[in-house]
Amino acid sequence: MSTLEWTEAVERIRDGISAPNQEKAQQFMHCITWGIERLDPIMHRYCTETCPSCPDPCCTGKEVFFNQADLLYLTVLNSQIPPGQTRSHPWEACRYLGEKGCTLSRFHRPYVCVWFLCDVQMKILSHEPTRFQRRFLETLQNIRAHRLALESLYERNAQKA
Repeated sequence: MSTLEWTEAVERIRDGISAPNQEKAQQFMHCITWGIERLDPIMHRYCTETCPSCPDPCCTGKEVFFNQADLLYLTVLNSQIPPGQTRSHPWEACRYLGEKGCTLSRFHRPYVCVWFLCDVQMKILSHEPTRFQRRFLETLQNIRAHRLALESLYERNAQKA
C-alpha cells in the first residue's frame, strides 16, 4: 500500500465514525484497550524468551498488516496512527521491526501482532496454570468481540451514508 493509499484509508475511517456513535465507539475502544493492557506483560515476557533466538520471526510474515478494525481502533483511541502500512510490497519485512523487536507499542500494532503465539510460545502457555490459560483466552475473545462490534458500528454508519 502506498503512502497516499494509506492516508486515504485513514481519512476514510476517520470520516466514517459519526458523532452519534462516538460514545459507543469509545466504550468498545476502552474494552479493547483494557484487554491489550492485560495481555501486554504476558506477551512481552513470551516474546523476550523466544523471539531473539527465532530463526523465522513472525514479523517477516507476509500476511501481517493493519486491517480496517485496526484503523478503527486507533482512530477511536485518538492516538497517533502509524505513518504507513506494515509494508509497501508483499516481499518486505514489517517496516516496524527494529533491532529489539517491534518499534510500535502493543496498542499500535495490527491485532494479529497482539494475539499471535508461535508454536514455542504456545508451549509456554500450555505450561501455565489452567486458570491463567482460561483468562488469557477469555481476554482474547473479549478483544475480538469488541473489535467486531466496533467494525459493525462503522459498517452500519457507512451504509447509511
